[in-house]
Amino acid sequence: MLSGFDSSLDSRLREAEEAEEELLRLQPVAEEAPKLRLEKAKVQKRQEREQTKNSAMRVVERSMRAATEKQTRVPDLLESAGRAVQALYTVMKELDGYRKEASESMAIADRVDYEIEVEEGEEHEISMDRDPRGLAYALAARHGDMRVKDLLEEMEPGFAFLKGCDLSEPLYRDVAKFVLQHAVNSPEAEIAAMTEGQPVITNGRTQSGSGPAVQDLQE
Repeated sequence: MLSGFDSSLDSRLREAEEAEEELLRLQPVAEEAPKLRLEKAKVQKRQEREQTKNSAMRVVERSMRAATEKQTRVPDLLESAGRAVQALYTVMKELDGYRKEASESMAIADRVDYEIEVEEGEEHEISMDRDPRGLAYALAARHGDMRVKDLLEEMEPGFAFLKGCDLSEPLYRDVAKFVLQHAVNSPEAEIAAMTEGQPVITNGRTQSGSGPAVQDLQE
């Protein structure tokens, strides 16, 4: 019985010693596990960053090439836009000149009408043995700037610098305002119609102007 017990004990001892040796052999490796996990995490993070950067750089290169290609169109487009704005400015300038000329001439015609009315009125008052004094002042209220404006409106009803223009887009209104400010002596009414919500008739439609306006630029 004792020898059998000793044999079993020896067997277990050998197993325990083998396990102890294996444990001692694996312990240094096991102690490396936290360090290896940290190193692995760093490698993975570095790889992810490299992938993210490489992906971003591909977008950068593609976008820069596209931007460079698009930029080659800018000079011609700017020249075309400049010519268009210059042409619009010239037309607006001439239009304003014609309207001013018409207004000044209509004022002369209105003055003639006023003088005729005063003379005829005074003659009539005198023929009726009435005092004609004050007649000229009374008749003056029917003449002047307002009558000139009304007469011009009668000749060209609904006239406006931007009549028939499509002002549905803010950029169109910005360009129109810019040109009006530089080409027209008194553009306030036209600009107010766009920027202060006053109706503007465009292509048979009534619209309200809104949207940002371009900053004033000096000629």
